[in-house]
Amino acid sequence: MEGPLIVLAGAGTGKTKVLTTKLSKIITDRLASPYEILTVTFTNKAANEMKIRIESILKLSTAGWWIGTFHSMGARILRKNPEIVGLKKQFTIIDTDDQLRLLKQVLSYHNIDEKRWPARNLNFVIQRWKDKGFNPTNIDTIGSDFGNNKGAKLYETYQTRLKTLNAVDYGDLLLQNLNIFKKEPELLAFYQNKFKYILVDEYQDTNLCQYDWLKKISTNENKMCVVGDDDQSIYSWRGAEAANLLKFEKDYPKVKVIKLEKNYRSKGNILKAANFLISKNNSRMGKKLWTDEDDGNKIEIKNTSNSEEEAIFISDTIEELKRSGQELNSCAILVRASYQTRSFEDRFIKIGLPYKIIGGTKFYERLEIRDAMAFFRLTVSDFDDLAFERIVNVPRKGLGEKSIRSIELYARENKISLIQAASILVNKKFFTPKTNTSLSNFLKLILKWRSQISMNASDLAEIILDESGYTTMWQNDKSIEAEGRLENLKELVSAISEFENIRSFLEHIQLVMDNETNNTNNSVNILTLHAAKGLEYTNIFLPGWEEEVFPNKRALEERQNEGLEEERRLAYVGITRARERLWITHANSRVIHGQWYYSIPSRFIEELPKENIIINGFNFNSEENNTYIEYNNDYTNQSKPVQFQEKKIRIGQRVFHQKFGYGNIISIEGENIEVNFNKTNIKKVKIEYLMTDV
Repeated sequence: MEGPLIVLAGAGTGKTKVLTTKLSKIITDRLASPYEILTVTFTNKAANEMKIRIESILKLSTAGWWIGTFHSMGARILRKNPEIVGLKKQFTIIDTDDQLRLLKQVLSYHNIDEKRWPARNLNFVIQRWKDKGFNPTNIDTIGSDFGNNKGAKLYETYQTRLKTLNAVDYGDLLLQNLNIFKKEPELLAFYQNKFKYILVDEYQDTNLCQYDWLKKISTNENKMCVVGDDDQSIYSWRGAEAANLLKFEKDYPKVKVIKLEKNYRSKGNILKAANFLISKNNSRMGKKLWTDEDDGNKIEIKNTSNSEEEAIFISDTIEELKRSGQELNSCAILVRASYQTRSFEDRFIKIGLPYKIIGGTKFYERLEIRDAMAFFRLTVSDFDDLAFERIVNVPRKGLGEKSIRSIELYARENKISLIQAASILVNKKFFTPKTNTSLSNFLKLILKWRSQISMNASDLAEIILDESGYTTMWQNDKSIEAEGRLENLKELVSAISEFENIRSFLEHIQLVMDNETNNTNNSVNILTLHAAKGLEYTNIFLPGWEEEVFPNKRALEERQNEGLEEERRLAYVGITRARERLWITHANSRVIHGQWYYSIPSRFIEELPKENIIINGFNFNSEENNTYIEYNNDYTNQSKPVQFQEKKIRIGQRVFHQKFGYGNIISIEGENIEVNFNKTNIKKVKIEYLMTDV
C-alpha cells in the first residue's frame, strides 16, 4: 500500500475495480481517513460510478470525500482560497456560451475582425494554453500568431476581464490552483500533508497542467498511485500527453509497476491480434493481454469494391446475427471519422434496421447538413419559410434581427412567403443600403441556382455550397469541429451524386426520414473510435481501414511518427472493444466530393498476425508468409490500373502495389521502377501500377 505505484491496466482488465478496492482497503485498514485521500477521474460519470462502488463496499456515504474530476477538485481548492489570485468569494464558473460572448468583446476591443478571427478559434487557442499550464505572461512566440500575433495580448485581456467579472472558465480551475501554489508555498504544503494518498484514474489522458498539478500536490513520494494504459492514449487533440505515464518512472525512481494483463472481456484471437498490432509502437511501457477464454472466432477481414458494398456487407452480417438470436444492441460500428456514418445510416434507413449514434448526432441532423439542406430546399421551393429563416443570414450577411422581423411581418400581413416578402422589400429599398445590397445578392443567387435546377445534382450542390459562401465559412473556421463539418459536407455531395437532380434527392431524404424508426432500445450502435473508449460490445465492425482514412492522413502529416503511433493506439482501442466477434472492412474505392478515389488497405491490416485472421474467406496458416494483397481476389479482377495524378517519386520512397504489397523504391529507369517489396523481394514494375504517398 506504500510507495509510488503505477497500475498498468490493459483493456478489459478491471482497472476501476482496482482503484475502488485500493481506496476501500486504505480506509478499512485505517491507513488514512476518507478526507485524507484524493481520488481524481476524468468524467463525472466515472466519479459517480466510483462513489457508488465504494459506498456498496464500505456501507458508508462518500459525501464530502475528495472524489471527483480534476476540474471539480480544482474548483474546491479555488473556492477556499480565491483572494490569492484576485478573486472574491462566490466567483462564477462561466460556460462555453459565456466564454464566446466575452471573447467577442475582447476581439472588438482590440479591433480584430471576428469574421477572419472567430471567437471560437480564440477560445480553442486559449484553452490549449491553459491545458499546458500557461498564463498570459508565459506566452511569447509560442502559438501566439492568432489575430496577427496578438494572441498573448488577447489572452491577457480575456483574463483581466474575467477577473473584473469575478469569474473563471473551466481551464482556470486548475491553472489558478497552480498560481495559488506558486504564490503561497505554505498552502501547497498544507495540501501535500493533507492528502496521505492520491489515486488517479486514466493517467495516460492527463494534460501538462493536470500533470503539474498532481506532481506539486504529491511531493511526498509515498502516496501516489496512478492507473492507466499507455496503449489507450488517444486524446492528444484535446491536450492529453501520452508521455506523462512514461515520465512517471523518472519522476518517482522508487516506483513499483504492476501490470494487469488478464483480460475479462475478449476472446483469444482478438487479444492476440491486439497485442501483435500494438507491439509495433516504440513509445510504450509494454504488456501482453491474455485470457482464460478460448480463442473463439478469428478476426474477419473483408474487402469490398466500394463504400456502399461495405455498408451492405455489414448490414447483411448484422441481420444474420439477428436471425441467429443476437440482439441488435450487441453490435457496434466504430468509425474513424464521423462523416463515415452516412453510408451506414442510408443503408439502415433503407432496410428499416434500427440504429443510434452514440456520442454524436445522426448525419442528416447535424448542423452543417441541415444548413446545406436548407439551401437546397430554398432552391427548389419558393414557399419554404423554415429554410429561408435558417440560412438567410448564414454565412453572416449583416442582417440584424430587426430586418428579419420586418420580412416576417410583411409576409404575414400580405399572406406571402418570406422569400417573396424579402424580394418586394428589397425592390422598395426598405432596408439600409448595406442590408439591401446584401439581401439582394442573396436573392439573385437563389434565382441563379433555380435556373440550374436540371443540372447534375452533385455539381449543383457543390455550386450552391461554394457560391453561398458556406464552404468558405467552415474553411476559415479554425475550430476543432470545422474539419469534421467540411468532411460531412463532402460526404453529403457524394450522397447527392446518386440522384438525377436536387429535387429527387430532397424527396428521397424526406421519405426515409419520415419512415425512420424511433426504437432505440434495441438498435445497432454507431460511434467513433474515440467515443468507444471504455465501452464493449459482443460484435464489433471496424470499417474504412484504408490509408489516409485510417491511419488518418492529417494525423500523419501534422505529427509524423507520433501521429502514426496514436493512430495505432486507436486501432488497438477499436479491436479491444470486441468480446466475441470482430470484422474489419475496407473498400477498393470511395466517392469523395463527387469523385471516385481508389484506396489501398490500411497498413494496420498488414500488421495483424496472419494466424489470428481470415481474409475474404482465406484462412492463413501461421507458417505461411504471404502478403494480404496476394489473397485479395477483388484486386485481380480489376482490368485497368488505378489512374493516379502526377507522381513525384524518389529512391527509398515507400510505395504500394496491388499484388505485391508494400515496398521501397531502389532504382528508377523511366517508367520502369525497381522495388524491394517486403514479402516478395525485388520486382520491376511500371510506375502506373504503384501508389505513392503511403
